[in-house]
Amino acid sequence: MKGIFLLFIIAILSLSCAVKKYDSSITVTGLRCDYFENPLGIDNRNPKLSWIIKSTEKNQKQTAYQILVASSLKHLNNEKGDIWDTGKIKSDQSCQIIYQGKPLQSTKKYYWKVRVWDKNNNRSEWSITANWEMGLLKPEQWKAQWIGFNSQTAPLFRKEIEISKTLKEARVYISGLGFYELSINGNKIGDHVLDPGQTDYEQRTFYVVYDVTQQLKQGTNAIGIMLGNGWYNQNVVNSARYGWGDAVYGKPRLLFQMQLTFDDGTEKTVISDETWKVSPGPVTSNNLYAGEQYDARLEQPGWNNSGFNDNDWNKVSLVEAPGGKLVCQNIPPIKKMDTIAPVNITNPKPGIYIYDMGQNFAGWAKLTVNAEKGTKIQLRFAENLDKNGLLNPASTGVYATGVVQTDGYTCKGNGTEIWELRFTYHGFRYVEMAGFPGTPSKDNLKGIVVHSSLQEAGEFTCSDERLNRLHKTALWTEKSNLHSIPTDCPHRERCGWLGDAFLTSDMTIYNFDAATFWSKFLVDIETSRRDGIPDNIVPGRRSGGKSPDWGAAYIQLTWNMFLYYGDKSVISEHYDGMTFFMNHLQQIASNNIVHNGIGSLFSPNRITPEETPKAFTSTMLYYFCADVISRMSKAIEKKSEAEKFALLATQIKNSFNSKFYNKEKKTYEGQEKNVLALAFNLVPQEDKQAVANNLNKDIIENHNYHVSTGIFGSRYIYEILAQFGFEETVKKILHSNTFPSYGYLFSRGATTFWENWGELKFEDRLKIDGDERSKNHPFQGGFDAWFYNGIVGIKPDPENPGFKHIIFRPQLTNVLDSAKATYNSIHGPISSNWQNAGNEFKWFVSVPANTTATIFIPANKQDSIFKNGKPIKELKQLQNETRFRFHELESGEYSFKVKRNSYPEK
Repeated sequence: MKGIFLLFIIAILSLSCAVKKYDSSITVTGLRCDYFENPLGIDNRNPKLSWIIKSTEKNQKQTAYQILVASSLKHLNNEKGDIWDTGKIKSDQSCQIIYQGKPLQSTKKYYWKVRVWDKNNNRSEWSITANWEMGLLKPEQWKAQWIGFNSQTAPLFRKEIEISKTLKEARVYISGLGFYELSINGNKIGDHVLDPGQTDYEQRTFYVVYDVTQQLKQGTNAIGIMLGNGWYNQNVVNSARYGWGDAVYGKPRLLFQMQLTFDDGTEKTVISDETWKVSPGPVTSNNLYAGEQYDARLEQPGWNNSGFNDNDWNKVSLVEAPGGKLVCQNIPPIKKMDTIAPVNITNPKPGIYIYDMGQNFAGWAKLTVNAEKGTKIQLRFAENLDKNGLLNPASTGVYATGVVQTDGYTCKGNGTEIWELRFTYHGFRYVEMAGFPGTPSKDNLKGIVVHSSLQEAGEFTCSDERLNRLHKTALWTEKSNLHSIPTDCPHRERCGWLGDAFLTSDMTIYNFDAATFWSKFLVDIETSRRDGIPDNIVPGRRSGGKSPDWGAAYIQLTWNMFLYYGDKSVISEHYDGMTFFMNHLQQIASNNIVHNGIGSLFSPNRITPEETPKAFTSTMLYYFCADVISRMSKAIEKKSEAEKFALLATQIKNSFNSKFYNKEKKTYEGQEKNVLALAFNLVPQEDKQAVANNLNKDIIENHNYHVSTGIFGSRYIYEILAQFGFEETVKKILHSNTFPSYGYLFSRGATTFWENWGELKFEDRLKIDGDERSKNHPFQGGFDAWFYNGIVGIKPDPENPGFKHIIFRPQLTNVLDSAKATYNSIHGPISSNWQNAGNEFKWFVSVPANTTATIFIPANKQDSIFKNGKPIKELKQLQNETRFRFHELESGEYSFKVKRNSYPEK
């Protein structure tokens, strides 16, 4: 009996030990490969793997990990990493781990999972299985041929194939230039629109991968593809005004390859070649600027289904390849993201109806009509109305493009017809409808919001409705300009200006999962270099010249990929290009001052800069580039280069202050110059508060709580004022309703940020009507990043990038009742939620597992601060800092409370 009891005890202890192998409080989730969840088609032979750790315990972290990558789900389930088994790696790194297993093979799917060890060396359970699938890695694996058809309409391509075996899986690899719409057996494949994304096609062209296993059947199948002009054949607006030159690459063309794998292990490849048939289609014209015309009478019902009689269709032509490398499209595709109902319809003159969508945005109109055959309905798009209530398209850039955004639909006359665009988009709030039979209603037209489908990463709100409106306005403006590149506006130019990207990249990262978007744009910048410095506009042939200040975005975007995502591979990828750019700046600098550039545009009443000279902003950015490239050099272990650029930064700073700083008066002689010198850390440390004091004095005494800044100063002015204690000034600026202010723009109906401040005339361009400028320009909304890194105080730490260490330091705590935000970092969600309640300041923060934080608490006396209900004894204070005390945090959720007796009154 004793023996049985002893065996029982041993069994219980063994079970207990087995349980202790796993810590149920820690789980591994959010597995990503090159930033995507289960990507279909990547061509990176060494992809980056990341995951998120979750735990219900405080101070929980990863001390080791193991990754398994397998060629089959069966192997992985049996814990056999036949492609890569890292074994137990002692490391707290959970992001940007570069794959180092066996060579990856084209078109193969790989399965992977992760487990980690926590702070107590307890092992987690395996994560849920994830996967990635490779694209076509070698040029010779493309068997397809480029085909085309010389037509003024959007051509229709078709091919029928036979499937006689049981299909296991099917993949399509397609590139249709400029844009394509793919269907199989009459059904559209995927939800992408305006695909593929824009590139410089002579250097690289995107292809897209689809899983079409479920869309195919045994028997006869039909493949149908329609092609639009897109950016490949933008043949209407070719203006030397912006240094565009000839923007046309060639006529639309198609590359299609479908790989079929059957249950018996055999394979079949279907390719585009001379056996395909082609015909003109019902899209009779399409241009990104001018619009799209559609004649429903020219439709050919069933053309993309099997059994269609295509005897009178044409043979396709074999055409030249675009010339660039075929690259898998690994960015969020452009999609239809939302539908907007009109808020009002007016009838300003007979036969003309104006739809007010209530919101300026990018996309198109969806038309519903029941009319006789041959009825022609015209839609024109604009941001403004004139004094008579008629459409005024001036702000959409007619002076530059020579065209008004115009679509046309000709009815086929067989009942209710529904139509929307395929191959262009517009920037607009108002739609003018002409030719409609009878009186249209709101049901006849809807707005379709279209932009790159970046997932939301941030969410912000506060007690001040003006700030909430500013945030909403910034989001609408930015979303209107995310179309595979960051555009300057969704109508006049639609260009990827580098200066605009510099000003908006931080806010896009806080609001959206933007890593692949900016990675792609960095390669666009690289392709524009052509062994030199970057173009001002990328990608493509619309160069816009080359400028040292706009070119700084090349280094800033690389820095932001490192700062926000901890991505060192991007630094290595672009290091040669960045150092080439730095060498160029050194060559053109005179005594460390860079004199030329574009400058800080659109201060009130001006287009070009006056108060802030170009030499000021260009040298400021020269210093910024030297500083961050020194930090990036250190990150990739280039010690000598790091020291060289650090020394250069010091020399530039000294020269900058020698030229621009009035040491005696503690000022750089101008509102914007004081802002930027403080924002870019150019002010001598001992003078920073004095310079900020002079900035605040200028705003109050010389400008009556208004800004006089251009686009660079406007990006940073609010966070700088708040940082140095002038929160009341910030609030008064943002609540102003007189020119120049956001309130003034709102009073004029703005729902997105305008290119200018709403003035009708410019001091430096007297012949230009201010209302001809764009009403949807994101470079005026870059300050939205401050809602996250300032008001709620969620900041990355440059010494521990990727939010591995978080800095919490809130602003406006003396002038707002509350503010809260969540940011989904690469390490997991970070939250900050503070409020003033009676005589207390309460603050809730959440620090993801496997990260740490430093929290700066707005308080004066240590004994008045409580953490999770208990007084904090170990608070610290920075030298010369009286408004904040700081405290170190491990991961977890925390609540802080500050008694009002030590907290400044509002």
